[in-house]
Amino acid sequence: MNGYLDQLTQFLGRLPLRQKLALATVLIGSIVVLALVGYWASRPTYALLFSNLEASEASRVVESLNEKGVPYELKEGGTSIFVPQDQVYGLRLSLMGEGVITDGPLGDKIFDQNTLGMTNFMQKVNLRRALEGELARTIASLDQVEMARVHLVLPEKRAFAQNQSPPTASVVLHLAPGARLTETQIMGITSLVAGAVEGMTPDEVTLLDTRGNLLSNPHKKETDLVLTATQLQMQRDIEEHLTGKGQSMLDQVLGKGNAIVRVSATLDFTRSVVEKKEIDPESATVISEERLEEDSEAGNANSSVRNYEMSETRQRSEKTAGEIAYLTVSVILNQRPAPPANAEASEENPSPERRSYTAEELSEIEALVKNAVGFRAERGDQFAIHQTVFDTSVDQEVAQELAQFERERQLERYLRYGLMLLAVLLALWLIRSASRRAAELTVPEPATLAGGDTPALPASQGEQRRLPDG
Repeated sequence: MNGYLDQLTQFLGRLPLRQKLALATVLIGSIVVLALVGYWASRPTYALLFSNLEASEASRVVESLNEKGVPYELKEGGTSIFVPQDQVYGLRLSLMGEGVITDGPLGDKIFDQNTLGMTNFMQKVNLRRALEGELARTIASLDQVEMARVHLVLPEKRAFAQNQSPPTASVVLHLAPGARLTETQIMGITSLVAGAVEGMTPDEVTLLDTRGNLLSNPHKKETDLVLTATQLQMQRDIEEHLTGKGQSMLDQVLGKGNAIVRVSATLDFTRSVVEKKEIDPESATVISEERLEEDSEAGNANSSVRNYEMSETRQRSEKTAGEIAYLTVSVILNQRPAPPANAEASEENPSPERRSYTAEELSEIEALVKNAVGFRAERGDQFAIHQTVFDTSVDQEVAQELAQFERERQLERYLRYGLMLLAVLLALWLIRSASRRAAELTVPEPATLAGGDTPALPASQGEQRRLPDG
């Protein structure tokens, strides 16, 4: 090792100042490039640790991460914290175990605290807070809900029922991005809250989202409007069900995105009960007969009384509300691309010409859709089918953007590993070049022969050296 250092020292001492500066510049640049490439290649991929944090919670999390020496990034105004991806789950469990982040409202855990000396009023407040917390945690367990807040109003019990005010509840939901609650889910949440509070009905529960939109029924006090909303919902459900049946079938036959089916249903919400009683006079049957005979001085008198039973038919028919009065079905088909003459024509023309469906094909598609949606001509149903060329420019742009994004990710990955490999090769080349140069300059000087001649060095040991004359 010492011999190699001596050789390196001799090599550097024999270099002129210009070459020393150039070598130092190359070495320093190589070290800087290696450091930058190493930092960029080893930079961790960050993943979300917590989101939608309050300022106090975010401050506690950042302080704990600084104590642990964990790098982090703050986004979305400091409400979201990102850490290296390989440490997300461990840090999440650790922070929640330390109490830095609480798992939502306390709920009934509030009673685990010391209640010595607590007044009756404070006990009632804790009971209400516990009930609010448990309801909020239960509602937040839904997939579409990220966070929930529940506020209860529990009036004092009165001596007389007519003076008793009903309990009410207000629920604020923070929905996940792009999530939406269905009418059934909204009714389920209101029923859940009402069922957890004694004396509360679903009509006393108000449901809001964080944008201020009223999710529960705003017309629950108006019977006529509620009925109309129910009728519209029933109509939409029937239309969506029939549309789905026809659309799914055409997607399997023609391919997804090559057909559009729409069904409009007109419902009859009138309800009627018809009772009919029919008597057949020709079906009279004698069921009893009475004969009366009287003898008198004037003579004999005979009379008879017959009782008949006739056939009787009673019919009772009831027409329920919500029956389909008639359907209107519309189908639009995307014309098929015409097959190219050869492979070269297909490559030259990425958007080939379209070919229309024949009359026989349209008739077959029409029959299939009619059978799928339950088309009945005697009911007055209407059907229309049309073919055109769909505008798929938006889909193509989205596909191109996704492909470009994927290419950029692959290019970044290749660039990272390529730079790492280039840096390693550059370092190896510099080491090898320095070693060869040091070996060349440490060859011993040749001895001077008698007569002043200098023997030539072998060609394998480098260039020949000549001593100056005299």
